[in-house]
Amino acid sequence: MLHDDFNWCFSDYRCFRPKSYFQQEVNYQINVSLNDQKHELNGSISIDYKNNSNDTLRELKMHLWPNAYKDRNTALARQLTENGRTGLYFSEAKNRGYIDSTDFKINGQKVNITYHVEFADIITLKLNEPLFPSAAVTINSPFRVKIPSGRFSRLGHIGDSYQIVQWYPKPAVYDKNGWNEMPYLDQGEFYSEYGTFEVTITLPENYVVAATGNLITPAETSWLAQLAAQTKTKTTFEGDNSFPESSAKLKTITYKQTNVHDFAWFADKRFHVLKGETTLSGSGKKISTWAFFTNSEPHLWMKSLDYIRDGLQYYSARIGDYPHASYTAIDGTSSAGEGMEYPMITIIGESGDDFTLEDVIVHEVGHSWFFDVIGFNERNEGWLDEGINSYYELAYIRNKYPAEAEKGKHDLGDMGFIGKLTGINDLTMKEAFSWMSLRQTMINDDQAINTRSDYFTRRNSGAIMYRRTALAFEFLNDYLGESLFDSCMHKFYVDWQFQHPDGSDLRKHLNWSREKTLIGFLMM
Repeated sequence: MLHDDFNWCFSDYRCFRPKSYFQQEVNYQINVSLNDQKHELNGSISIDYKNNSNDTLRELKMHLWPNAYKDRNTALARQLTENGRTGLYFSEAKNRGYIDSTDFKINGQKVNITYHVEFADIITLKLNEPLFPSAAVTINSPFRVKIPSGRFSRLGHIGDSYQIVQWYPKPAVYDKNGWNEMPYLDQGEFYSEYGTFEVTITLPENYVVAATGNLITPAETSWLAQLAAQTKTKTTFEGDNSFPESSAKLKTITYKQTNVHDFAWFADKRFHVLKGETTLSGSGKKISTWAFFTNSEPHLWMKSLDYIRDGLQYYSARIGDYPHASYTAIDGTSSAGEGMEYPMITIIGESGDDFTLEDVIVHEVGHSWFFDVIGFNERNEGWLDEGINSYYELAYIRNKYPAEAEKGKHDLGDMGFIGKLTGINDLTMKEAFSWMSLRQTMINDDQAINTRSDYFTRRNSGAIMYRRTALAFEFLNDYLGESLFDSCMHKFYVDWQFQHPDGSDLRKHLNWSREKTLIGFLMM
């Protein structure tokens, strides 16, 4: 929690955000329909783009990330293959994905488009007129997305289970370094501009949808409440996890949300629904909590609202209040890891036991602070969100489960006879983090914490970017003391909400806070 006895150290706190700092504003209106016979989306998008820089822009860089699944030559296909996952490389055309049928206009006038010389998922819109500082333009286009198999990465479908992420035309971030063009990758996440989303989705009536944002369709809200009431009373679940037939009748539902940099949605006709509410202990703010799950691991998921609640409470107490009105976790079929975060929502893979489900949910809840509210460039400095968040995940587990109860509870898995012989199976989570990090040094496969996310080896992505960074911040917490550490992180969180700091901003903040505090102690 935040400690009042250290508030004095910020009484004359100076903000380290440069006077020249700026960020663009990007607001979206999207209308989309799901065709679950063809596994495709058909839609239109309107983007209001405001230039808050001091530069005059003559072009806009755009990401068309569904094109990452287009063929074996994309950056995604190459990365997956290098990491030993050859499914996309050897896939049939029917299982791949792409975005097409675009016709970009800016302020109603057609514009010239050029594709990136290397990446099929990056384009440039040539402006017909310069975009001056403080001016804005409106970008419009229809689009169609062929949804790929969900076996490859994050965007996809497994049967009639849909994970609709990184799915719409999206401007790249323009910041002090210029345009941040980045192809979609499985390892190495994202960097996007904040703004407002209004998204309208049309699909067969019996799909249950979970999404970023605030659902504003009364009939759908009422139906979800009915499903939640039914699920709450269930004590047994069917073993059948097949897909029912899609309804011939369609429905249209709408979501709105401010201060987010992405919009994700998930649709499945098999979802059970749970709804809860948690009140943040410091401010009294009420947060709606949701869980959507299938018959895969229903008895584990019946406890999921407790994990969401505890995660929201812990992170809010130590860093600052969760800013949005709701949070949702879904049981999904993503192939990009145990869990994947999006603003206000996360998708969780197969867990196997209560502890693993809780640990993954809490980690993803934590990304609401370091990814959602604090918009680091995850491609360049993945340690800032994954590593810091892993520190808080580790602290949460140790706080909730004392050391003896934590024995054997970590993500190394049961390493069988070797694990028993060496004692690895009985390590605490902190010890497991240390072992994974040390192992990479011992086998001469080390990389620095601040290595770009996409430059890490697959093993080091977890062992170093996540675990070693977590241990570094544990050391920092011990060095400063938890009271001061929490006050510093809270101040950083407040100052940089819904903005794009980088590692140098965090270091300046922590260094100044430390020096100010030491001087304060000497004067006491």
